[in-house]
Amino acid sequence: MARIVSSCLAIALVGALVALVGAGSHRAYGWFGVVACLLLVAAASTFSRAWRGFLGLGFFAFTWVVLTTLLSTAGPGGSSPLIVADAHGLTWVYGGAAVIVAVGLLPRRVLVGAEGAAA
Repeated sequence: MARIVSSCLAIALVGALVALVGAGSHRAYGWFGVVACLLLVAAASTFSRAWRGFLGLGFFAFTWVVLTTLLSTAGPGGSSPLIVADAHGLTWVYGGAAVIVAVGLLPRRVLVGAEGAAA
C-alpha cells in the first residue's frame, strides 16, 4: 500500500513539474516551444500510465490540469496570467489535454509489450 501511495505522489510531482515547465516555456521558442512542451506532456503521461495504469494517469492528469488552470488565471493583484489566451497558450492548454486523453486511449499492449499484456 505504501508503495502505491508513494508512486502516486511521485507521479503527481511529475505532473506538477510538467505543468510548471510547460507553462513557463511553451512560448520560449515560438511554435517549436509549444510542440516541445506537448512532447513533454506525452512522455510524462505515457510514463505515468505505464507505471501505475489509469490510476497513475489520473494522478498526473489531475495535477497537470489543476496547475495549468491556476497558472492561466490572473493573480490576486490583477497581474497577467502566465498562460495567456492566445494561439500559443490555447494550443498548450487544449493540446496538452488532448495528448493526455490520447495516451489514455492507447492499448495496454503498446505500453507494456505483448508479454506484459498477457499476464
